[in-house]
Amino acid sequence: MSDIHLVQINQLDKLRSAWQPAVEFLFGQPVPEANFTGFEVLEELAKPQVVLDEIQTYQYKIQIPARSFTNDVILLADVLQEMVKGLWPVESKDTETSALCEGVAIFGAITGIKQVFGDESVDSFLNALREQAFAYYDAFSYVAVLLADDPQAIKKLRDVQPFLYKLVKSDFETANVEVERKMKDILLLTFRG
Repeated sequence: MSDIHLVQINQLDKLRSAWQPAVEFLFGQPVPEANFTGFEVLEELAKPQVVLDEIQTYQYKIQIPARSFTNDVILLADVLQEMVKGLWPVESKDTETSALCEGVAIFGAITGIKQVFGDESVDSFLNALREQAFAYYDAFSYVAVLLADDPQAIKKLRDVQPFLYKLVKSDFETANVEVERKMKDILLLTFRG
């Protein structure tokens, strides 16, 4: 591993250590099965991703594109999105996630951007998301509405089903999260990003 990559990995580890308490405060503790094994920085990677170990279920690493290091806002967003997904890592690479899962990940990134860089950076990030990756923007929008109505909604839902991608409609009622049927349907749709 080159010196540059070692510096980048060190920076990512520091970001994760600094932000893990905030992520858990917003969305709850990681599932006990989750096991984060580290970061990888890849030149050819287009977007950040959680990569599952093929042998040990729920063991994962986070891959970050090298180009993310050229913009502090994007770097923070990339790390936070994948950290949030690490709270409930999927069982296999073939497991489908919901709009709710992706929206929560974006919401976590937006929260961090706002805290560190302010509203102007949030507006810029959301405008770019709306123009370049509308499915993510849309998922974020629905989660933002859900959390505006009930800031504890994700924690309540995860108390019922810790693996957010496994939620079903009846879990909203069990968790005492009041939301219209149509919104539940949208949040639980398989994400196509």
